[in-house]
Amino acid sequence: MPLYEYECAVCSGSFEVILDLDETAPPCPNCGGDECRKLIGAPAVHIKADQATGRIEKRVKGYLRAGKVKDAVRFADKASSMVKSDKVKQIADKLHQKSGE
Repeated sequence: MPLYEYECAVCSGSFEVILDLDETAPPCPNCGGDECRKLIGAPAVHIKADQATGRIEKRVKGYLRAGKVKDAVRFADKASSMVKSDKVKQIADKLHQKSGE
């Protein structure tokens, strides 16, 4: 279900809500007003950890094939801080062991 952002015409407050495509605008949670309009915004994207892990592993392998060990270590460290996955953490740890960093 998509995440929509609305603005209330009564109190000028804005809020976000997850709705089905066919649902109508909800009342304002601040004032209860029914005059809410949908705002245009950037789409929200959520990547599941298991999908991200495969992409991270592929990119690390690409760095290693190109002989860019330091870049692979740096990327794996950054990825492990952003994606809370045991496998990503293991990749970063293994790179640190093998590279001696």
